Amino acid sequence: MARYRVLQGIDYPPNKRAEAGKIVEDLPATSVKWLLESGIIEDADKPATKIEEPVKEEPKVEPVVEKVEEPIAEDGFDADATDIDGDGFVQDGTPHQRPVEEK
Repeated sequence: MARYRVLQGIDYPPNKRAEAGKIVEDLPATSVKWLLESGIIEDADKPATKIEEPVKEEPKVEPVVEKVEEPIAEDGFDADATDIDGDGFVQDGTPHQRPVEEK
């Protein structure tokens, strides 16, 4: 008698149930063809169908680009200073404090 491996749980007459992975020998002959074609069962005498796990891709890591900062003059003057606190002045609290220049 033919043996079939159930790949998806099925109900079949007379009032029976087979879960995935079970080997059955009593499927109705009229249903075997379409169950095989639908991938619901497979021939148990052949090697089991290998279920492939989806390939997990490693997240892409963006390269870290380091910003090369211009060296500040020895006396602390920075010609490219920015107004970080938004008060309208750069290099606050230093002898080089000055108003932000319009560009």
